[in-house]
Amino acid sequence: MIRIYFFAKIKEELSLDFFDLDIKTPCSVSEIRNSLISEFNSHKYLFSIDYSICAVNQELSDDKKCVESNDEVAFFPPVTGG
Repeated sequence: MIRIYFFAKIKEELSLDFFDLDIKTPCSVSEIRNSLISEFNSHKYLFSIDYSICAVNQELSDDKKCVESNDEVAFFPPVTGG
């Protein structure tokens, strides 16, 4: 099981700060994305690679990143500034 943290628009849309995902580890960020899309099908766009960024242990991570059960995983929309 991995605890997934949500921020910004993702947190607002799901009305959740975090979700405990039942998934076999080690796994990839891509596998986590696909599991979240299945779990939150009506909000699947939130987890598309075009909409959200993933951080593992507070470092931006691509979809190939290997995740272990004790890792901190977070999803959030891209950040822009002005």
